[in-house]
Amino acid sequence: MRSGLMAVSIFKALLVLASFVTSTVVAQEFHDSIPMNEIRVLASHNSYKIQPTLRTLRFLNRFKSVLSEENQPFQLEYSHVPITEQLSTYHIRGLELDVYNDPKGGRYFKHRLNLFIPNQRVREDKYKALKEPGFKIIHIPDIDYQTNNLTLSDALLELNEWSMLNPMHAPIFVNIELKGSALGDEAGILRLFGFKKAIPFDSNSLKLMDSLFQTRLKTIYRTTDFLNNERTLQDRILYQGWPTLGEVRGRIFVIVQGSGASSYPELGVAFKYGRSDNPNCIFLLCDDPRTKEMRIRQERSTHIIRTRTDAGTIEARINDYGRLSKALESGAQILSTDYYKPDPTIGFFVIPFIGFIPY
Repeated sequence: MRSGLMAVSIFKALLVLASFVTSTVVAQEFHDSIPMNEIRVLASHNSYKIQPTLRTLRFLNRFKSVLSEENQPFQLEYSHVPITEQLSTYHIRGLELDVYNDPKGGRYFKHRLNLFIPNQRVREDKYKALKEPGFKIIHIPDIDYQTNNLTLSDALLELNEWSMLNPMHAPIFVNIELKGSALGDEAGILRLFGFKKAIPFDSNSLKLMDSLFQTRLKTIYRTTDFLNNERTLQDRILYQGWPTLGEVRGRIFVIVQGSGASSYPELGVAFKYGRSDNPNCIFLLCDDPRTKEMRIRQERSTHIIRTRTDAGTIEARINDYGRLSKALESGAQILSTDYYKPDPTIGFFVIPFIGFIPY
C-alpha cells in the first residue's frame, strides 16, 4: 500500500476508534440493584493462548494454498497475557478455556509437529503437568499448544486466587469449551506419526470436572444459587427476575459448551450454553453479531448472550470495527475479543472499552 493511502486508512481507523471511546463510558460503576443481564463485560477469546513459534508458522504457511479459509495459519497469530494480568490490568470479566480429556495423562505431552521442523525443540520439563491425569488446556494439540495454563485445575486455581483477593469484582463468566477432536481424528497417516485422537467426554469425566469446579472455585455461583427454589432457571427469571449486580459481585459463573456437553449434568455446578427453548438455559452463543443481531435483541431479556467483536485476527489486520459496532448495538452482554490490548506486530486495533456498562 502506498504511504499516502496507508495514512488515510490509519486516519479513518483512528476516527472510528475515537468515536467509540468518546461515546462509551469506561469502567463505570453502577448501583448494586441493576439486574445482572443489564451489564456488559469484556471477555477474552481462547484466554490461555500463546502464539506459535515463528518456525511453526513458517512451516504451516507452506501448506496455506491447500487449507480452507478458516484454517489459514495467520489466524493462529495472537497471544494473551496470563489470566491474573487480564483481570487486573485489562478488566477482563469473561474467559474461555479449551479443554481436552486426558484421564491417564501424557496424551498431549509430545508435540508431534516438531518432527517436521528442523532445530525446533521444546523444553519438556516445562510441560511436566501434561504427564499427569486430568483436563488439559490446548488450542490445537501438536500444533498450537503453547499456553499460559497447561491444566484446567491450574487455570481455575489462578482465577480463584484473584477472585478471593478482589471480593467486589463484577461477575466473571468462564466458558469451558469441551474439545472432542484433534488432528489424530482427521487422518490415519497423522496417527502413524504419533498425532493423537481426542478422548471424548462422557458422564463420568464430566462429573469429575463438575467436582473440580466446586473444589477449585470458592466463589463459584452455582445453578442452585440461581434457581433460588424455583423449578427451572427460566422460572427464576419469570417469577423473581434476574439476580442483581449486588448479589453476583465477587462471583464466578462457569458455562460449559462443546463436544459432549450434553452429558454434563442438566443442573450441575456449572451452567450450559444451549437453546433458547430449553427452560434450564440462560446462556446463549451468538458468535457473529452481524448475522445474529435481531436474535440477540429478542433474547437478551431472558438470556445472557456471548458474541465476538473480532475473529481470526481478520478485523485487527484491517482495523475493521464493524463487528464491534454490531455487537454493541445488539445488546449482547459478553463481548469476546483477542484485542483488549493492541498487537504492535499487526497495528493499533483494540476494543476500546473496559469493565462493564449498562444500556
